[in-house]
Amino acid sequence: MSIAVIGAGVGGLTAALSLHAAGQGDILLLEAAREIRDVGVGINLPPHAVRELSELGLGDALAKVGVPTKELAYYDPRGQLIWAEPRGLDAGYK
Repeated sequence: MSIAVIGAGVGGLTAALSLHAAGQGDILLLEAAREIRDVGVGINLPPHAVRELSELGLGDALAKVGVPTKELAYYDPRGQLIWAEPRGLDAGYK
């Protein structure tokens, strides 16, 4: 069986790796961008995403380059807290 995965973002790459690991046939990963380059931003991965990536064998690599977050918080332009919730270990993820 041949499977096409459209998009080489976090979701597409994870889907392609998961399908490959499960022996689901030939996986074709398609991406519109001509080159993949650093765009200078961070990616916040929620605990369930980290768990899935860890199950695919990427936990150690994530730990080397990642910064564990304690909290996700949104502030208004005056610096007043709008909303916050715990993340990672502080949210109960192990």
